[in-house]
Amino acid sequence: MTIRKQLFLSFVTSVIITTLFLFILYKLMWFDAQQTLFLTLFSMISSMMTMMIALTFIVPTIHKIERLNKETQKVADGDFNIDPITISSPSELKELNDSFKVMVRRVEQQMAQIKDEEAEKMYMVQNLAHDLKTPLASIKSYSEALRDGMINGTNSQQHAYNVLINQADRLSHMFDDLTSMVSVTTHAQDRVSLQVDQLLISILDPYQQQLEQEDRSLTVNADTSIPRFMQDKMAIERIISNFLDNALKFSETGTPIDVNIKQLSPNELAISVRDEGTGIESKYLNRIFERTFRIDPSRNLDRGGSGLGLYIAQTLAHQIGGHIEVQSTYGIGTTVTLYFPI
Repeated sequence: MTIRKQLFLSFVTSVIITTLFLFILYKLMWFDAQQTLFLTLFSMISSMMTMMIALTFIVPTIHKIERLNKETQKVADGDFNIDPITISSPSELKELNDSFKVMVRRVEQQMAQIKDEEAEKMYMVQNLAHDLKTPLASIKSYSEALRDGMINGTNSQQHAYNVLINQADRLSHMFDDLTSMVSVTTHAQDRVSLQVDQLLISILDPYQQQLEQEDRSLTVNADTSIPRFMQDKMAIERIISNFLDNALKFSETGTPIDVNIKQLSPNELAISVRDEGTGIESKYLNRIFERTFRIDPSRNLDRGGSGLGLYIAQTLAHQIGGHIEVQSTYGIGTTVTLYFPI
């Protein structure tokens, strides 16, 4: 039963009961028949007028509830293109309408976000499938050639083994990036007391052999007055390691790499890595942190990896309360800086 019918029946019932009660009361008060009839009719008319006045206020509210119900049904059917309803009174219904609008906006935003994430996942799967084809095809062809004895001679076989190792490393880098992307969303902060020099040693030490092999100089400029600070060591190490990996990948052997650490304020540090590599065109700088964006897919394929590094680094930076900025000149080099609170 609708609210309209319930209200109508309640008013009619109220009028009947009130009229009957007054009629009996008038009879008990020894009014004659004419007076009793007059008073009863007058009471009935008064009750009817009261009912009409009440309906005048209630019916518009019922119309608003019915409109709101129709919009709710549209949302339930998956249609978020609702017609805005303006309700100024009663206040309870106005609050309900405002809450409904907020709910619809949030649900619509979440649905759009889910669609975007699904599209990103599909795009990533397609990219991954494409990226895997080249190293897998290379591994397969060289493995078959070695098996069938088509590669003879020590030097040729050594070259084939090196190709297999390099392609396996490329696959390993891709899966490492994917694993990091999944784990970074569930990374739990572990803030510990850190000293700049100890932090640098733990980050730079694994790169010493590669730097020597590529005849590179690594210059570190650090403010020695930086005090001990509390921060997530693992997150900082992963971020700066990503900076160094990119600097080594996208610059020629023999070119220098600079690491600078500055205390910008009592509560903020900045760690930057500068290279003299290929650089990034300015039109791409505002997109390099997107999960599915690649400046040049072949650039990542040639050097291994999936192109997810900066997305992962920026996500970690946000988790520790910081952010990453990139300055780059195409053909000259790139400087990537992590800003974070201490």
